[in-house]
Amino acid sequence: MKNRVVLLSLTIAGLFCWILMFLLNASSRDTSGISYLLSVAGAALFGTGVGSLLQLERLSRNPAYRQRQKAQFDERNQAIRDRAGCIAGFLTVGLLVVSGLVFLGLEWFGIPDWVGWVFIGIYLFYILAFLGLCKWLQRKM
Repeated sequence: MKNRVVLLSLTIAGLFCWILMFLLNASSRDTSGISYLLSVAGAALFGTGVGSLLQLERLSRNPAYRQRQKAQFDERNQAIRDRAGCIAGFLTVGLLVVSGLVFLGLEWFGIPDWVGWVFIGIYLFYILAFLGLCKWLQRKM
C-alpha cells in the first residue's frame, strides 16, 4: 500500500510538471530552458510512476509473489534480520574500539591520540545507547 502511494505521488508530480510546462509556454516570457527541464522531469516522473504501478499491479496478482512477500516480511524473519543487524553492529563497534586501543598503544605509527579516543568514545556511546534503548523498549512493551 505504501509503495502505491509513493508511485501515485510520482505520477501526479509528473503531471504537475507537464501542466506547469504548458503554462510557462503559454506565457509571453522566454522560458524555453525551464520548460524543457519541466518537460523532461515530467516525462521521467510520469513514466516511472505509471510503469511501476503497472508492474506492481501485475505482481500483486501473482500468488507466488504474494507468498514470497509474506515469507519475507513475517515476524520471524524480521526478528532474525534485527538480531543479525544487532550482532553485526556490535562486532563492528567492537572492532572500532580494538583499533582505537591499537592506535593508542602504538604511537610510533604517527596517528594522533585523539583518533583512538574518538574510537573508544564511539564504543562507549554505542554501549550506553544500546542499554538505554533496551530498558526503554522493555518498559514500553
